[in-house]
Amino acid sequence: MEYKKQAVKRWTESAGGYNNTIQAELANEKRRIWTELLLDNAPRKENLRVLDVGTGPGFFSILLSARGHQVTGIDCTPEMLEQAKNNARQEGVNPEFLFMDNHYLEFPENTFDLVVSRNVTWTLYDPQTAYIEWKRVLKPGGRLLIFDANWYMQHFDPEIDKTMRRGILQYREKYGQLPSKFAMHRIEEYWKRLPLVGIKRPLWDRAMLWKLGFQDIVYDDISSLTALDDISQMLYGAITMFMIRATKVTQKEEDFQNIAEYWDGRSPEQSITCLSELTSPHRETYLKLLSTYMPEGRKLRVLDVGTGCGFLAILLAKEGHEITGVDISPLMLEEAAYCANAHKVIVDFRLSNAEKLPFEDDSFDLIISRNLIWTLQNPEKAFSEWYRILKPKGMLIYLDANFYLHLFDPQQKGQFEKFRQTAGEHEITPLYGTGHSSTSVMDSIALRLPLSAQKRPEWDKKTLSQVGFQVISIEQCISKLLGKGEEQIQYAATPMFFIVAQKNSDRR
Repeated sequence: MEYKKQAVKRWTESAGGYNNTIQAELANEKRRIWTELLLDNAPRKENLRVLDVGTGPGFFSILLSARGHQVTGIDCTPEMLEQAKNNARQEGVNPEFLFMDNHYLEFPENTFDLVVSRNVTWTLYDPQTAYIEWKRVLKPGGRLLIFDANWYMQHFDPEIDKTMRRGILQYREKYGQLPSKFAMHRIEEYWKRLPLVGIKRPLWDRAMLWKLGFQDIVYDDISSLTALDDISQMLYGAITMFMIRATKVTQKEEDFQNIAEYWDGRSPEQSITCLSELTSPHRETYLKLLSTYMPEGRKLRVLDVGTGCGFLAILLAKEGHEITGVDISPLMLEEAAYCANAHKVIVDFRLSNAEKLPFEDDSFDLIISRNLIWTLQNPEKAFSEWYRILKPKGMLIYLDANFYLHLFDPQQKGQFEKFRQTAGEHEITPLYGTGHSSTSVMDSIALRLPLSAQKRPEWDKKTLSQVGFQVISIEQCISKLLGKGEEQIQYAATPMFFIVAQKNSDRR
C-alpha cells in the first residue's frame, strides 16, 4: 500500500533526528511532565499491561516501564525500533518492542489495560480501522490515551497560518536561521493525502470514538505542558497539542448505552403515538385495565418504570394520582415532559435505570410498566428493586411480550415469519424484527438480552414468586383489547400479556 510505504520511508529517514529529540526529553523536565500526564490518566492499577502504538524511539515505553508496568511498544519502522531498544538499555528498563502495523495488531482481544500513542494518529492511513483495532485489544475498563496535534493545519487554516508566520518571524529575529529539522512551514504531497491532515481535531476523534462505543471521552489542550521554552512556543505555538482519553466499556455497558440511544432515536415517533393514544379509545381501555387492580378512594403514589413518552404516567396523573416516571432515555423524557404539559398534568420525570432506582424502601403504592422488561439486562434485579420500593401490599402491574423469542424458538420463528408475510401482504411495515432498518441495533442487542430466549409469562410468574411477590393475575393475550386493524397484524406474532402482582407485607 502506497501510504504504508511512504510512512515507513518517511520515519526511516527521520529516525536519527527524532531519536535525538527523545533522548533530550528523557534527560530534561519533559520526562517528569509526560510521566505524570500518563499516570494521571491511566487506570488506577499496579502493573498495567500497556501497548505503546507507534513507539518510535520508545519514549512512552521507557517512561511506563520505569514505573513498573509491563509495556509492549510497536512500530512499523525497524530503524525506530532499534533506537527504542538502545534507549531502553541505556535507561535500564526492558519493554518489549515489536515490528507491527498500527492498523492491524497481532494480539488477542482484551489484552491491554492501557493503549497510548503520541504524534501517531495524524499519520494513520486508515484511522477508523486503527481505532477499532485499538479498542479490540483493550480490556473492558481499559483506557485509550491519544496525544497529538493538528499538524500542518496552517496549510488549511489562514488564521493558524498567520499565527505560525508571526512565530517564525519572532524566532528569526531572535535566533536567526530556522532549525534544520523544522519543516512545519512546508508540507509534502504525501501528508496532504492523509485522512486526518486538514481535519479539525480532536472533535473528529471524539465523534469517531463515540461511534465505536468508547465512553467517558474527554479531551484537553496540553500545549502549556509540552511547549515549555520560547523556541517551542514560537515555532509550534500555533499548533495546539491535545490529549484524548477514552474508556472501553464492557459489552453489557455498551449494550445499555445503545439501548438508551435506540430509544432516544425513537422518541419523536413515540411522542406522536403517546399524544394520539391519550385521545383515543386506548386511553379508556388502559385505564380500565389498571383501575381494576388499583386501590380505590385515595390518591396513590405511582412509579412508571420505563415511562417512555409518559403515556401511562399521564393517564394516571389525569386521574389525580402522584406520579413519578423514570427512563434511561433523556430524549424520551423530554418528549414525556412535552406530552404532560400538553395535557396540563404534573409528572416528576427522572433519568434512572430500572435496575437501580433512587428511591427509599416502601415508597410507592403502585408500580406500572409497559413494554420495558424485555429490554432489561438483569430483570431479576429489577424485580427485587421494585419489590424493595413498593409499600407493603403495594401493587405491580405491567404489560410486555415475547418480542424476540423467534430468535431462539423454532416454532415461534415459524409463526413470526408467517405473520411478517401477512403484514407484507397488507402493505404494513413490521415494527421490529431482524433486518428492519429502524431496529437493526436493537435486533443485535436482543441476542444478548436474557429474556429474549425465555418463554413468558411463565418465566415472570416463577421469578416474581421467587422475589417475594404474590402473583394475582396473568392474562396471556390482551392485544385484541389494545390494538386495532393494522396494530393487530403488526403485533400478531408477539401478543402482549398483562401481569398483576402484590408485595407481601411480611417479607423484606
